[in-house]
Formats: sequence, C-alpha cells, structure tokens
Amino acid sequence: ETDEIASLVPSLPQDTVAALLSSLDQRERHKLREMLAFPEGTVGALMDIEMVTVRDDVVIEVVLRYLRRHEELPDPFDQVFVVDRDGVLVGILRLKDLLTHDPDRPVAEVMLRDPLTFSTHDPASDAVGVFERYDLVSAPVVDDAGKLIGRLTVDAVMDYIRQRSAESQLAEGGLSQEED
Repeated sequence: ETDEIASLVPSLPQDTVAALLSSLDQRERHKLREMLAFPEGTVGALMDIEMVTVRDDVVIEVVLRYLRRHEELPDPFDQVFVVDRDGVLVGILRLKDLLTHDPDRPVAEVMLRDPLTFSTHDPASDAVGVFERYDLVSAPVVDDAGKLIGRLTVDAVMDYIRQRSAESQLAEGGLSQEED
C-alpha cells in the first residue's frame, strides 16, 4: 500500500525510488508524493489519504447506497467524514450511528460536530497519547484552514510505536538505525 511504500522510500537508493515511482499509476504516484511532503515524526507523515467523505445535506440512506457502491472501503473503517462543498471538515458520522439511525434522517442531525482532529504538523508522539487516551480507531487530519486532507489510523500509530521501540532498543545496544 502507498503508506507502506512511503515509509520505505527514505531508506531506498534514489534510482530504486525512481523505478518505484514509474511503476505506480498516476493516482498512486500523486498520493505517494503528497505523503512524502511531510516531515518524519509528524501526523502528516503517518496519515492516509484514503477516506470516505459525504456532505451533511444528504440523508443516511444516500450514504449507505454510496458505501455499497465502493468495491473496497478504507481499512480500518469506523467513520465517514462529513465535509462542506469546499472540503472543510464539519463533522463525522460514526459507523454505529450510520447503522442504527433511521435511513430518512439527514446526516446533519446524526453527525458529531467538532470531532477530535489532528493537523499535519502535529507531532506523531502527541497523536500516540491521544489515540491511547480516547481509544481511537481513526481520526481526521486537517490543514490550517480546516480542510480535510487525510486520516490517521490506529494501524499507523501502532507502526510508529513499533518503530520508536525498535530505535530505542538499538540505542540501548549502542547502535543506530543505519548500523542495524
């Protein structure tokens, strides 16, 4: 997956990176470049840009039909992000609310407004604490204008924790990651 490729790219030789980029389709290449634009150790570097978005002026039944049309949903999938016409995050629609409310109810009545969000430049170490404290599966990532640009998942947070743990163990043994 693109997020896994992005984590490998910094340790690959430039000619290998060039060959890898040329093997990807245009959409995947664009996605990879976006992910590589953020500094290591930030939420932006960990986020995934695969997500499902809807507007708040539709009813739940429309969202359900929209989801059924997808061949595959982003994994893990626990919520739909609600955005306005400009892509600004206005709320989230949790999967449990989507399944338990009347299909004729508007998303605006069911969604959670002002959800917990991350910014692309937030430190990944801060996100670890927030995911642990609130038992999150995923969370929206927004830019400075509030526009939704990705999501941070528990999988990415766990990978970050594992990486930091491995680096710590190497340091205890007097080795650096390059030496490993």
